Amino acid sequence: MEYGIKGKVAIVGIGETRYYKRGASPVSEFLLVCEAVMKAADDAGIDVKDIDGFASYSMDRNDPTRLAAALGCKEVSFANMFWGGGGGGCAGAVGNGAAAIVAGYAKYVVAYRGLAQGQFGRFGQARGAGGYLPAPMSYTAPYGLFSPAQHIALRTRTFMHQYGMSQDPLAGIALASYAHAQRNPRAIMYGRPLTREDYDNSRWIAEPFHLFDCCQENDGAAAVILTTRERARDLRQRPAFVMGAAQGSETGFSLVAPTEVSFGGANFKGVARRLYESAGIGPEDVDVAQVYENFTGGTLMSMVEHGL
Repeated sequence: MEYGIKGKVAIVGIGETRYYKRGASPVSEFLLVCEAVMKAADDAGIDVKDIDGFASYSMDRNDPTRLAAALGCKEVSFANMFWGGGGGGCAGAVGNGAAAIVAGYAKYVVAYRGLAQGQFGRFGQARGAGGYLPAPMSYTAPYGLFSPAQHIALRTRTFMHQYGMSQDPLAGIALASYAHAQRNPRAIMYGRPLTREDYDNSRWIAEPFHLFDCCQENDGAAAVILTTRERARDLRQRPAFVMGAAQGSETGFSLVAPTEVSFGGANFKGVARRLYESAGIGPEDVDVAQVYENFTGGTLMSMVEHGL
């Protein structure tokens, strides 16, 4: 018997809303997600009412049953949330949706995420500055360690020390990101190129991170439709088949404590190994990589831990 998802699941439709500066969306998260899902269904050439599976991540607030009611879906047979995290959760949601397709839980699964920060507050704000502190932060917040930038900066500085790295790789990642944005009219930073001089002169956020080492926090929504290889044959777009997916964590990673053995890292060592095993390829076979992280340091560590 064959196991896994390789070659069995196809992405057949993609939908995106316009992207706005954080807090600038003129409509709610719910409406953003509905728009993205409808665009994905139209791109796939299916009736949005035929979507029967929903997968999201990072505590998305858009409940599948409410979405299904608004979109007129005939039935919800699968609903799933990939907990926590940021951009890495999008791969987790797609992986969970693919697993549901292979298991026969749903025929068409949409993996989606929406964000309107004017409605619910800034996603990347410092946490725990007052009131209740999550357990891990109880050991760090009293010393002023609140924000995501601070946490990743410590890991990145440790990583850079271990490998004898300068600021150059971080600057290179930021410059590459802005260069790609100049080729995409829909990018928030389209028409606003970045130079190394601009990068070096930008203010420090949390060393080794300058302003341009930190990701944009934007409002918007995106969605992809997944289905079986067999159904994909009859749809509008040429299908893109999912080769593999993996998720997980090293033990103790969420403790946010610098006593971890692998503190200077992005938590992808085990995940990357299992990802390549599920896809049946190695890092030497990869010729295009889209790497998400919220800071250039995370991107750097992720690329190394994925063998790139």
